Amino acid sequence: MRCPSCLDEYEPDVVRCAACDVDLVTEEELEADGAATSRPRPRPARADVPSGPRPLGRFHPDILPQVLAVLRDKGVEHDVRSRDDDVEVAVEADRRDELRAELLMRWDELLAELDADLAPDVLGSGKHASGWLDAPTGSYIDRDGKLVVDAPPEDDADDRRTLGPTLVAGGAILALAGWQVLDVGAVMIAGAALALIGVFIPR
Repeated sequence: MRCPSCLDEYEPDVVRCAACDVDLVTEEELEADGAATSRPRPRPARADVPSGPRPLGRFHPDILPQVLAVLRDKGVEHDVRSRDDDVEVAVEADRRDELRAELLMRWDELLAELDADLAPDVLGSGKHASGWLDAPTGSYIDRDGKLVVDAPPEDDADDRRTLGPTLVAGGAILALAGWQVLDVGAVMIAGAALALIGVFIPR
């Protein structure tokens, strides 16, 4: 099976192209339509790519000058917001993955540029990358050959989608426990209220 738009090849049981979101056709259909060419057509732009500023990461204040130097060298506009113990940097969403990958690959080089007096404090912060408090822990190569790194946890939409079902399940358990085990009306009402709230939380 092949995509008539980008000409990517798929296993026989796949019916739609993951990149172009169009129905796949057989090799024979592709040749019969005269659509098979040596050069694939460009893939359509994905509609689900977010725009606007998105968090690049949270950094120790002492490593911030090195991070901002990388952004300036690349000509990237950025916003800097100081927080309690760290600094959050935001960039345009369409550049974020590229920049996170660049920083991840150059992080040891940036740490080496630190002043010797500042290094111990920075090296003691962060988990996976000293000084980068929410550094990505994994990466993969996408279908277009670009390196994509993990998004920050606050960008994970799955966390928001699980809150409603969690409240429904917890509320149901609480209501049943109040009715069957404790025989307390207030516990049953609280459980029913939690379940009701969970039903109306958007997913």
